[in-house]
Amino acid sequence: MKTIVTGGAGRLGRYVIEKLRAHGIEVAAVDVEKPAETKCEFIAADLTDVGKLRKIFAGAGAVVHLARRRFAYTESGYDAATGTWKTPDVAGDAERFNHNTAMIYNVLATAAEVGVKKAVCGSSLAVYGFYYPAAAAAPEYVPIDEKHPRRPHDPYGLSKLVGEHMCDAFVRKTPIRIASLRFSGIYAPENARVLAERRKNPVIRGGGALWSYVDVRDAAAACCCALEADFSGHEAFNICAPTTIVDEPTAELVRRFLPQAKNIDARLEGNASGYATAKAERMLGFKARHLFHDGILD
Repeated sequence: MKTIVTGGAGRLGRYVIEKLRAHGIEVAAVDVEKPAETKCEFIAADLTDVGKLRKIFAGAGAVVHLARRRFAYTESGYDAATGTWKTPDVAGDAERFNHNTAMIYNVLATAAEVGVKKAVCGSSLAVYGFYYPAAAAAPEYVPIDEKHPRRPHDPYGLSKLVGEHMCDAFVRKTPIRIASLRFSGIYAPENARVLAERRKNPVIRGGGALWSYVDVRDAAAACCCALEADFSGHEAFNICAPTTIVDEPTAELVRRFLPQAKNIDARLEGNASGYATAKAERMLGFKARHLFHDGILD
């Protein structure tokens, strides 16, 4: 049966489509604007138009929801003097928040209505509240797993948290199965120089990301694994590389830059990721393969 990929013209969407097609799966990409090159059926649509979504989703067996409007502050809002993030565009952020949460509701509601069996939703490690804090924040324990409290301060993290709560609501009333993938920052091989710059200055964007990342090829693989996995209801998964972008031991970095952090697991060896991915490995069979080293994403 057909799989719908929203945000199909975006970077991750294109990789997901390519991977699904390589497995012989019929795919339809949905986005607001058609890309220069398409390798599958493309449908131009605004995901706030529920009436149009019913026609698009009819007959589909699965949906991968990756569409979003970007929050500008996530690239430039870090204030090194205070170690916090600024979100000065209140009106713009409110509009983006409303748009993004409306999109995920419409996608889930339509999918459930027309009988789509499986959904994968792009979430973020920002739901825990350490990526873009407006005040000092530190983990209750490291590595952070999916059971850690989620307390985001910022509109991006909040939009993803609200989306996950929507997923919880829909599986309570319909038989749809949903995976929320909490992605780390997603990078492609051509973005390796950005990681190299951050490697030189570990706190150029604060320490809340715990120096995690994921290659876009691995992020796409995680989407496919989530579609194929056997579970029921709604489950959330941390998705990132097993190591950080720096060579220094993660435990030492956390103690230095996030001194309020508690309960650093003694088993956190070397530059192992500060976000645990054991659940994704166990339930999805996912493990990142493309790792950053010597200035490249292999």
